[in-house]
Amino acid sequence: MDGFVNQAASLGGAIAGQRGSVQLLFINNTPFRAVFTAGTYDQLDSASQPDFLQFGPDDGDITFDGGTSSEILSVDCGRVFAIGSPKLHDLIEMNLPDAPRNENALVAGVSFIEPPDGESGEPVERGAAPAFEALLGVDFPCNSLLILRLETDDLGPDPFRIAFELIPSQSDR
Repeated sequence: MDGFVNQAASLGGAIAGQRGSVQLLFINNTPFRAVFTAGTYDQLDSASQPDFLQFGPDDGDITFDGGTSSEILSVDCGRVFAIGSPKLHDLIEMNLPDAPRNENALVAGVSFIEPPDGESGEPVERGAAPAFEALLGVDFPCNSLLILRLETDDLGPDPFRIAFELIPSQSDR
C-alpha cells in the first residue's frame, strides 16, 4: 500500500508537471562534524536527476559542525528524500556526472568526524549513522518542513542516529 501512496502523491506544483519543494532543517546534536549527502529523487525513474546538497569534511567545504543547526534549506520535491543512501549516490553518479559535488561527502549514511587540528591534516572518524530514507505521501508531503536531528545513540546498534520530525505544509482545503 505504501508504494501506491508514494507513487500517487502530488509533487506539490501549482501547475501540472511542476514540482513543489521540501524545506530542510538539520540539527547536529553531536559534538562532531557531520559529513553527508542529502537529496530527493524518484526511485522508479532510472533517469531521475536528484536535487541534492552536501556537507563535507574539510574546512574549505560547506561544513556542519557539532552543536549547530543549518539554515532552512530547500530541495525540489521528489518521491524519496534520502540522506546517504546508495540509490541517491548512484543516481548522482549516473545522471549528474558533471554536477559540482564533493566526493568526500558521498558517504553511506552520515559520517561523524573530528576535523583536523593543526599539523595533523587528517580528520578522526568517530562513527556513523545509517542511511535514512523517507517516502513522499507516506512520511511527508511536498511543501513541508523536514527537521532532521543528528543524535548520539547510546542504546542502538549504531553510535549515531537520525531523528526525523515533520511539520506539514499549510493547506487551505
